[in-house]
Amino acid sequence: MLGEKNEDDGYKPINFSNLKSKHTAKTTSKNRFLKWALIAAITMYVVLFKLPLLLSFTSFINKTELPHDTSIDVSALLLNILKSSNYAGDWSKIYTAHPHLAGQGLDLVEFTQNKFAEYGLASWNETYEVYMNLPVENSLSLLEIPTSSDATKAGVRYLNSSEPRVVYEASLIEDPLKEDPTTIGDDLTPAFHGYSASGNVTAEYVYVNYGTKSDFKTLGELGVDFTDKICIVKYGSIFRGLKVKFAQEAGCSGVIIYSDPGDDYFKEADGYKPYPKGPARNPSSIQRGSVQFLSQVPGDPTTPGKPSVPGAKRTDPYKSIPKIPSLPMSFRSVLPILEKLNGHGIACSDIPDSTWCTSGGLSSFDYSTGPNPSYQLNLYNNQSYDIRPIYNVYGNLTGTGSQPGYILIGNHRDGWAGSASDPNSGSAVLLEVARALHEITLTTGWRPSRDIVFASWDGEEYGLLGSTEFGELHSKNLKGHCIAYLNVDVAVGGTKLNVQSSPSLNKLLRESMKSVTYEEADSETSLFDDFFSRNEKIGILGSGSDYTVFLEHLGIPSVDMGFTSGPEDPVYHYHSNYDSYHWMSTMQDPGFVYHNRLAQFLGASLVKLSERQVLNMYFEEYATEMIGYFEDLTSKIPISWLTYVPPKAEKTLAVLISETKEVFDGFHNYTITMDTRTDSLQFSADNPDSVPFWKRFGLKWRILGQNMKIQFFERLFIYKKGLTGRKWYKHIVYAAGKDTGYEGFAFPGLKEALDDQNVAEFYKWTKIIKKILNYKAKKADDEKMSSCHMA
Repeated sequence: MLGEKNEDDGYKPINFSNLKSKHTAKTTSKNRFLKWALIAAITMYVVLFKLPLLLSFTSFINKTELPHDTSIDVSALLLNILKSSNYAGDWSKIYTAHPHLAGQGLDLVEFTQNKFAEYGLASWNETYEVYMNLPVENSLSLLEIPTSSDATKAGVRYLNSSEPRVVYEASLIEDPLKEDPTTIGDDLTPAFHGYSASGNVTAEYVYVNYGTKSDFKTLGELGVDFTDKICIVKYGSIFRGLKVKFAQEAGCSGVIIYSDPGDDYFKEADGYKPYPKGPARNPSSIQRGSVQFLSQVPGDPTTPGKPSVPGAKRTDPYKSIPKIPSLPMSFRSVLPILEKLNGHGIACSDIPDSTWCTSGGLSSFDYSTGPNPSYQLNLYNNQSYDIRPIYNVYGNLTGTGSQPGYILIGNHRDGWAGSASDPNSGSAVLLEVARALHEITLTTGWRPSRDIVFASWDGEEYGLLGSTEFGELHSKNLKGHCIAYLNVDVAVGGTKLNVQSSPSLNKLLRESMKSVTYEEADSETSLFDDFFSRNEKIGILGSGSDYTVFLEHLGIPSVDMGFTSGPEDPVYHYHSNYDSYHWMSTMQDPGFVYHNRLAQFLGASLVKLSERQVLNMYFEEYATEMIGYFEDLTSKIPISWLTYVPPKAEKTLAVLISETKEVFDGFHNYTITMDTRTDSLQFSADNPDSVPFWKRFGLKWRILGQNMKIQFFERLFIYKKGLTGRKWYKHIVYAAGKDTGYEGFAFPGLKEALDDQNVAEFYKWTKIIKKILNYKAKKADDEKMSSCHMA
């Protein structure tokens, strides 16, 4: 039953090893004898030498093991299947047939679960009860304030009245398009912000560019008073929730956010027609989205750090959601309002940041800040808040048990409208990967050596709700057994591949890119060639999608991939009614070619990670990047900081930095040793005849021990107390930018100390980094690392 709470599965750590599919064979007597013999050997070895690894071995030795056929080239089979068949367009049509906000679209919950079952996965769903809003009604009116001169001009009509009059009612709906069926109907999602506050505000208004922290600071220094003003900002640069946060902190009473065509590749002003006739933005397009303070803490704002299950203790949500109302708007609707600011306040040419004048695309607005004392806005926003259910769907492709642990691969299902790109291009790709693996199983009898768990998350758009609550509920299971998380969100929003990852997965991803063809115009090349013609390296993760809880809260290596918009792509109508099947199938990805390419890339990466006997993860590149990050950040500190010594300390910051660099060298050497051992063991596994007979039994356990080191390497960087001021984020190397939300930063503790000019914090985080890395450098051969930071 949908959303049914099962005490054994729903609210205890999921034991994936018990979720056997119908293909699982019975254990033979011979296998049972071998199994218990191996258990005895392992027990003696562990108790005598490797006791700290005991908990990590438990799930492995209890698992029924089936023969694993290593002669099958699974990656080649998967690519051949996906090259010869492509059903992504079919799945896209189903997922985009109607809007499906978080907690809604129950038919898609059932469809996804049934598809998982059809493709040989043990499928089930799980319900969480989260605090979230739904729109009731809203409006935005422009009011003219009568003056004495107005009264003189109007005569008697104004003599007895000083009340403001409504001169413009902004439209908060998008144009229905006869060409696009998903833009027509009475079930369309209204224009609103997830987690926006209710309110009815009448006030003067000002324009604040992108609404970044520096934008508010710049205008404040120039004398702009934000107190009780409605702030108008444009989308872009940072996460929308932080725009509202900074406006609230500046004293604003409300926020309007609109999409400025100046940020688009194709513009009507340059002669391009808007969607559906051409590649430019439809003037009525409205970007919905959450305004939660994502970089503070994602997930249910009433249960930070804890899962939202029945009986959960709930707290004040306003530490991570706004207290002031906000509305999204189209540039067409906001233009008459902005035009009233022309010539008022500070001219854009008088603002030190030159982008104020050059980045805008509204020709009739001069981008002055305002306010204009003759006009006010009335912002009315009525939101219904309650505890509401959301539904995650899972499917387990049960492995043979020849290797412990599981790989998690996921995409979120909920969207703001039809959502062909975000997220359901990813939903289609996820099903394509499951379909291809199932076909391999049917034709060859193959099963993966490790379990592969597929996840369809709910509530991502509000604040990564489904994945975060899952991660918080099943944290012990995930930290103990999950090898990596592969995320696909916007699989196709353009034609330019974008990949961000934990560096330990970069080598695997580069190999996978080389195996997939990228087609553009008349040329044919690989994803690798195309990607690295535009990028020096694979990017780092920040936030904004479901990998956040796995990497930055739990320390599980993660990757996010998808095709994003480039200069030759039609405008991507992000979070609007025009992110539709019609837009995708006629303008962005006719034939669903890029969906297919992404399915190949994701599937190849999954197979390369799941099938190798020694986990396909490497760390020398990780250490090298960390050294580069540290050198870059320490080069930016003021010279006066170098002599700083905190209370009860003896070393200056200069000495501490020097010592930390030495520790980095030792850590770098350790990672080289790790990678060399990985390659050596994999060579032995691939060439068993090269291993003396008496060493072959021990080879399996040496591989297992190496895999445990590899699996728990990322956990090393989890600092239990969390980052300063946002303890939910616990990864010391990577985190979402505190003032950007989406963008990831390296060594966030150091970065934020620099931004805040706080030498004590810089000293503190340098000391933490040194201590954590020194632990590993000194205990390079000690397998106790598997229990490090697992509490």
